[in-house]
Amino acid sequence: MANQINFLQPKTREAKIEEILNRYNQPEYRLKQVFEAIYKKHVKTYDEITTLSKELREDFKNELGDILTLKPIAITTDEFTEKVLFETIDGSKIEAVKIKYKDHTSLCVSSQAGCALGCKFCATGTLGFRKNLSPDEICDQLLYFIQKGEKIDTIVFMGMGEPFANPQLFDALAMLTDPDYFGLGQRKISVSTVGLIPGIQRLAKEFPQINLAYSLHSAFHEQRMELMPVAKVYPAEAVFIELKDYIEQTNRKVFIAYLLIKGVNDSPEHAKALAALIKKQGPKSYLYHINLIKFHESDVVKGMKKPDETAVERFSTVLMHRGIAYTLRQSFGEEIDAACGQLFAKNRKK
Repeated sequence: MANQINFLQPKTREAKIEEILNRYNQPEYRLKQVFEAIYKKHVKTYDEITTLSKELREDFKNELGDILTLKPIAITTDEFTEKVLFETIDGSKIEAVKIKYKDHTSLCVSSQAGCALGCKFCATGTLGFRKNLSPDEICDQLLYFIQKGEKIDTIVFMGMGEPFANPQLFDALAMLTDPDYFGLGQRKISVSTVGLIPGIQRLAKEFPQINLAYSLHSAFHEQRMELMPVAKVYPAEAVFIELKDYIEQTNRKVFIAYLLIKGVNDSPEHAKALAALIKKQGPKSYLYHINLIKFHESDVVKGMKKPDETAVERFSTVLMHRGIAYTLRQSFGEEIDAACGQLFAKNRKK
């Protein structure tokens, strides 16, 4: 079961379960029974796994507690969005956001508590880095909603943290796609990155059907370095070389996230530079799709504002006239600080 997953410290739920089963000299099929109960029948406690003896269930309960490694401590909702503040066993706080629009439900998950990258427009970045989430802590954001009977159509790694900065991300992706766990198709998962090249390379090799999104936000190198310090290490020019290789390997579309900030990067000149950068990618430039996102204001990011509608329209028109594929993304959850760049977890002092 899930043999491709590397067991890292702290121990995964599977490793702990196996340890207890081995202590009781249980046959191998017991592990499958436990995992079927958790991931297929969606039990919430080990007491509900009636295929196990009472003694075994008591040991699971005493040693592992509840099944989830996360405890929901606050839930905020609006018309389309549900934001859940979770606390991990070690006291770290993270947020996940469920977005339900028409007949589609997407879950935005976090990969880290806090973030070390310090992007100037992101509330999460003001927290600093707390920790990498374990594979179980990542996947339990999904399991929480499944246990509630929710049907989640797609998973997006656009919550707290930089996914490729967490070395355990790929173990989580293995769990999400493994039939013994969640059995999600790769194309139902999206990973967003600020451009960590080793992660892009590994994704192309191990999960070539997972959707990749690259957060750009400015086609001007000096400005991008001011907005996103990571650009000093991974400049857009180097990342686009890697994206070209990624497309050659996978023949998959790459999404370019562009956050429009009033008076910062929303001018026609910025749009022309963005269009030129995409056209520069050659014959397969049509596989680059721009996702335009209006900046979401928050109490912890000062001095940045949402763009005017006229600026957004001018920017979009430049892209359209230059034949660049783009989508102006609809904002969800802004009123409850659940939109892109707003996740904060209210744990600055903890």
